[in-house]
Amino acid sequence: MNKVRLALMMLILLGSIFANKNLMAVTDASGQLENRKLNQIRNQAASNTPVLLGLYAPDYLGDQSKIDSELRQVDQWVGKRHSIAGFFLDIEDSNPAYNIPVPLKQLRQNGYTAFINLKSTRSAAQIARGDVDSSLQKVAKAYADWANGGKDRIAFIAPLQEMNITGEAYSKDPQNFKLAYQRIQKIFKEAGVSSQTIRWVFAPNGWSENNEHRFENYYPGDKFVDVVAFSSYNWGYCSNSSWKHWNSPKEAFEPYIKRMKVMARSKPIFIAQTASTSNTQKGLQKNAKDQWLRDSYTQLSAMGVKAIIYFNINKECDWAINSNTGKSAGYKDAVNNPAFGYLSPAELAKKI
Repeated sequence: MNKVRLALMMLILLGSIFANKNLMAVTDASGQLENRKLNQIRNQAASNTPVLLGLYAPDYLGDQSKIDSELRQVDQWVGKRHSIAGFFLDIEDSNPAYNIPVPLKQLRQNGYTAFINLKSTRSAAQIARGDVDSSLQKVAKAYADWANGGKDRIAFIAPLQEMNITGEAYSKDPQNFKLAYQRIQKIFKEAGVSSQTIRWVFAPNGWSENNEHRFENYYPGDKFVDVVAFSSYNWGYCSNSSWKHWNSPKEAFEPYIKRMKVMARSKPIFIAQTASTSNTQKGLQKNAKDQWLRDSYTQLSAMGVKAIIYFNINKECDWAINSNTGKSAGYKDAVNNPAFGYLSPAELAKKI
């Protein structure tokens, strides 16, 4: 009798295990189907959107006076609105509870969607194994508090940008970069950040010094990425450039766009950072920079990119559009191409 009872109990237990496994499989399949449907909706909407314009500003974008002088005045000067404002935030920022919601709120109120490069002074291995989890949790909570505070709130977040070139502590470690990228996403999800309120960006440099560090080797996979993007600059004959060469728009963008279309066929492509110097082989030539801008924006709109974010900061070179001899007529001409248009933060949340 005991043997019969024991056999019945075993059958019930096994049935429960198989039922749970089947339920988990159904749930997982349902989640994957939902993600596919969401991506299809976004892709269809994105195909009907204008090419978006963006700017990086040199100062803190939680300050209305800086937004006025470094974003809105540019909009007024060129006669066309920029949709995206880019800035950089360290994972170990001293006060993310202020430095995330304040600029995001200010930008949104002024009609801009934030593009945040989430940088770090730690190695990819340190981030991947959890050494900065406590800091990341603060960043994620601050973002969740802002994102969940109203309807249609989103930002683009690009973890560990330009990871495939020398220059950052986390550089040139493909395997740990992918683990770190996924860990960052996990912490944001655990903090209550909905996939509806964030667009995750894979943002390498287009160029790499060898095949080992081609951006494809760093790609976390379609499951973890909403937007693919890359940086590419025309360093020309800038004094800080180690390789003096006037990089044509075709050289600067075309090969990387083609590769990204193969790597991530279903994802929108952004130019995460770009700019040109006016330093030519014959010295400073404003007209050369102006023409580079006209040609670049024409080419990029024709190649199907969805956004271009200009690095309007004089850092290593004279990148800013108002460098040297005044505002760039070439930039004004470039962005007035009818392919470029504006989406408000609420519209952008629905279409990309």
